[in-house]
Amino acid sequence: MGTETISARQCATIFLRELLAATAEYERQKSDPHRTRLQRFISLLRWWRKEGQVTDLTMTVPVESYEPYRAELYQIARKLGVSRFRTLDEPVAAALGYGIDLSDEKHLLVVDFGGGTLDLAVVRTHPTHPSGRDASQHRATLLAGRGAELGGETVDQWLADFACQKLRAHQMALRPVLLAQAEAVKKDLSNKASIADSSFFLLQGAGRIEITRQEFIDLLEERGLYRTLEVLTDAVLDDCRHELDEADLDAVLLVGGSTLLPGVRDLFEKLFGPQRVHYWEPFEAVVKGAAIFGAGYSVDQIIHHDYAIRVYNDAEQKAEYERLIRRGTSYPTPVPFETRYYAVTEGQQLFRLPVCEVGYAGRMNLPWKRRSNGNEYWIPTEAEEAECVITLNEGDTLRLIPPGQGPQARLRIDFSIDSNRYLCATIHDLLKQRDLRTDERVVKLR
Repeated sequence: MGTETISARQCATIFLRELLAATAEYERQKSDPHRTRLQRFISLLRWWRKEGQVTDLTMTVPVESYEPYRAELYQIARKLGVSRFRTLDEPVAAALGYGIDLSDEKHLLVVDFGGGTLDLAVVRTHPTHPSGRDASQHRATLLAGRGAELGGETVDQWLADFACQKLRAHQMALRPVLLAQAEAVKKDLSNKASIADSSFFLLQGAGRIEITRQEFIDLLEERGLYRTLEVLTDAVLDDCRHELDEADLDAVLLVGGSTLLPGVRDLFEKLFGPQRVHYWEPFEAVVKGAAIFGAGYSVDQIIHHDYAIRVYNDAEQKAEYERLIRRGTSYPTPVPFETRYYAVTEGQQLFRLPVCEVGYAGRMNLPWKRRSNGNEYWIPTEAEEAECVITLNEGDTLRLIPPGQGPQARLRIDFSIDSNRYLCATIHDLLKQRDLRTDERVVKLR
């Protein structure tokens, strides 16, 4: 309260707690709408303490979110009494909840463009069981997904900056006032049904700053919005090129308030034809899809990020990353899925294998380079490492008995991914000819 600092975790916990409580209250009111407010409150407290927790919760997450983010949500949910917690990628949820007939096999491109993120995904829906009775037999497969930290809030910033440029003085001092009005101006300029072709910022004592719809479209063009949408679309389609051609797409689903920005729908109609572009369910499709998933609709998902082992490059005198799992990998995988050999130095007694999650952080790709051993490596700049890499574990310490005795390979590690997205490893000591670890879970992947 007051000047007290609240962490992101505390904020998320309070929000989720109040959401679950509101859900419980809604259910109680439905059962007895004639009780007084005090009676409902007392009843709610009793019910909550004894039996009222929501025990099965599905939350949707952005495609480019990292595994620690999902793990944090899981821990918060468990503390609030949720016993079964699942996450679903937002564009996959949108594909399920858009109202498209899912009884036949379809290939859907979902463009989820909301307030804070832009996610694109290609989803394949599979025919249901002929009986059609069991929802758990309905299945969808995520073929590819891409994301960027770009959303309606970013556009608000652009609009505020543009309005500032029209001021003759006090631009920085007035920017917070302009930013507070930017969302309303954006909605006015995005409303195709609006009679007016312009909107305005109102500054007390300083009149109006008018923005025309064409100025807004030009601003979006200059800031690269349309180009970003095209590049991400090409990237996500290229990621699943081995699965389908662009002509195989049955529909393009526009989801999220930012798909209402001028020119966005026009862009996708130009790319795919107006008959394939659907735009009538921008706000509710994600939550509807999460409900369908929670009711038992099975989704075959993919690993969204690259995963790498951090190793030391003697020549460069710095850390580098050896790619282990490629983004787009389906799971569970065969056992073993990847086999790697590692040498140890003379006299080395301890061995660690730090596993890192590597995202694009808005980039289209990273410069992995294949070497003569067949593996791919990447040496990032400091900025790239800070933005793209999250270390999931520093590697459990493995004691070598006897210590390293030369440059030859000492350990063989067989990796696989189980059905719960865990990276599993079997570590074999080549010198002693025995397994030191057998199919042991290392980290959970995204």
